[in-house]
Amino acid sequence: MELMLDTANLEEIKKGLEIYPINGVTSNPSIIKAEGKIDFFNHMHQIRSLIGEERSLHVQVVAHDAEHIIAEAERILKILGSNTFIKIPVTEEGLKAIKILASRQVNITATAIYTTMQGILAMLAGARYLAVYYNRMLNIDIDAAKVIRELSSLLWANSTNCQILAASFKNLSEITTSYANGASCCTVPYALLQTGLHMPSITKAVHDFSENWEKIYGNRTLLDF
Repeated sequence: MELMLDTANLEEIKKGLEIYPINGVTSNPSIIKAEGKIDFFNHMHQIRSLIGEERSLHVQVVAHDAEHIIAEAERILKILGSNTFIKIPVTEEGLKAIKILASRQVNITATAIYTTMQGILAMLAGARYLAVYYNRMLNIDIDAAKVIRELSSLLWANSTNCQILAASFKNLSEITTSYANGASCCTVPYALLQTGLHMPSITKAVHDFSENWEKIYGNRTLLDF
């Protein structure tokens, strides 16, 4: 089971790494846009420096035809390292590129997956991660949990090293439902991840513990005994 940060913001990544059990960082053109007109590869290098080599970095191509997708993937790998995961949307041209790159042992994150069939094709083509767009699927009346469940059962049945990477979340319930239905990884915006710990009930429980302790021992802590 893995957790990734879906952001390219350096401060969010720094804070996230300090607090949460982060396994990697995912990005896409929309996430990059939020950072403004940055020096793209320099920014990606900074992210790699923050997360280290033990965590995964997922970088998306922007080309649409297989030839240029492969060319962009090669440039990404040359600049950022061969352990970088190349994110490729599962279209006909994308699938063609996934097959070729996977045959070269390139790590592929197949993205923009809305259907079980897309996931099956990407898995068979050699993708390592299947990025399923949870909330976007719900918005067009696709049963996202069902798709994850179906893909998960197929992955187990075929003993593949491919994993389901659920993405595109708007609330915590979508994240927990993804995990519960078989997603081995979720990539989550930092702000949404924070809400999992910032609840009034948690704050009250901690306050009550402190209040009851102080009634017995005052301001002393366990270090004072």
